[in-house]
Amino acid sequence: MMWSGSTALNSIDSTLRTVRDDIDRLDQSLTRLTQSLTDNLRQQGKVLHEIAKVRLVEIDTGQLQDALTAADLDAKNILSDRVQSIQQVEHEIKDLKQELEEAEIAREKLLLIANDISTDLAENETGIQEALKEDAAYLTQFERASKAESIAAEALQKSQTAQSDMDIKDEPYQNDKLFMYLWRRKFATPDYVGGVLTRALDKWVSGLIKYEKNRVNYWNLQEIPKRLAAHAQRVQTEAEREFVLLQAIETQALSDAGVPEVEQRLDDARLQLDAQDDQIEILENRLNTTLEKRAEFTSGTDEYTQRSIQCLSDAMAHKDVYQIDRYVRDTLSPVDDELVRELRQFQDNYEDNEDDLADLRRAHSAKIAKLKELESVRHSFKNNRFDDVRSGFGNEDLIKSVLGQFLQGAVAGSDVWRVLKRNQRYDNRGAQPDFGSGGISGRSSNRRTSNRNSTFRWPSTRGGGGGFRIPGSGRSSKRSGGGGFSTGGGF
Repeated sequence: MMWSGSTALNSIDSTLRTVRDDIDRLDQSLTRLTQSLTDNLRQQGKVLHEIAKVRLVEIDTGQLQDALTAADLDAKNILSDRVQSIQQVEHEIKDLKQELEEAEIAREKLLLIANDISTDLAENETGIQEALKEDAAYLTQFERASKAESIAAEALQKSQTAQSDMDIKDEPYQNDKLFMYLWRRKFATPDYVGGVLTRALDKWVSGLIKYEKNRVNYWNLQEIPKRLAAHAQRVQTEAEREFVLLQAIETQALSDAGVPEVEQRLDDARLQLDAQDDQIEILENRLNTTLEKRAEFTSGTDEYTQRSIQCLSDAMAHKDVYQIDRYVRDTLSPVDDELVRELRQFQDNYEDNEDDLADLRRAHSAKIAKLKELESVRHSFKNNRFDDVRSGFGNEDLIKSVLGQFLQGAVAGSDVWRVLKRNQRYDNRGAQPDFGSGGISGRSSNRRTSNRNSTFRWPSTRGGGGGFRIPGSGRSSKRSGGGGFSTGGGF
């Protein structure tokens, strides 16, 4: 059983939510790690002070204590301001997610309205096509247009073949310099001009190369493609005329049934849907920007964290700390020296956490990139009307699988889009897009007029969006037409 367009879109949305949840979890891990790093620095400062008091009596502990205490207090105040900023960002993210969820719900309602109208349109067209199948005048015109199209196609084929033959057979004549000399001078024709001596010499040359016989053959060789091309153009014009008459009958039938009004309602509904998609895209961009802002906090690259670390680092650079460092390095039995052991443990943990933080930052950036890739896929999906009521997807297990692989990082968004496009199908719901003139147009790859599309309508891509061409879409300038779909025409 095929997936509907809405079901496929819901599956993409579900994957998007999973990616956003993963980002939230990474943010939480980054927050914990960044907090751990700053706490570690503060703890190192406290241990250094204790070591100085216990082991290094020659140090003026009062001065060092003041420096470390002031740095710790400054860092504490800076981090307090940071917490408030984080809370503000979290509120913005929460509000944007709420707005986005409400916008998606509103879009679902608009899509239902558009799909109801699209269903109404399909049912109208189905009824009209059934009626035209019983209309003698229409059937007669269809036969005339179909026959004219076949004649035009055959004439064009003959003309192109003759031109190809001429290109091959022309070469020996072109390579014969004496023949081409006489040909260009129009020798043996009323247009030939020359003096007595020139005429005598040209006549002598013509006898040498049997010019007259070759001239006739070469003229025929040149003339046949021209005549066939002119004939092809005449019959093509006739085919266009018959085609236009056929479409006129179809258009009148659609008009009598009130289809243009239904189409207008559908266009209006889709305009509202497009406007809603624009709003969703704006919200997504704002949410992504805010997520990236939060990532600066959670990964410790924000202004507050950097200031607090700098503050603690400056205190740790106090001249007496170097004496403590030397003492720590020279201590041979850390087993009985709890403070030294504790300081070393803090220092080792700090280095390990720095490596973990770098890994988490890379993972977070990669996840943000995946989020944007999948959002791009969803935009293309909507722009191509893949969620139209006539749209469906085969091989749903493969689509589920590729979305799962996307979450695992095994495939890119372009791979997801390629699988979606390859498995997308349109259900005609009774109304054939290649009915009547649509079938004739589908057989003619050389049609150059504005009437090359089907009179009957299929979902059209959104203006300027996506790269997928919908087969034979309709009569309105707001729609994009396109080939690629043909069932052989007829009824």
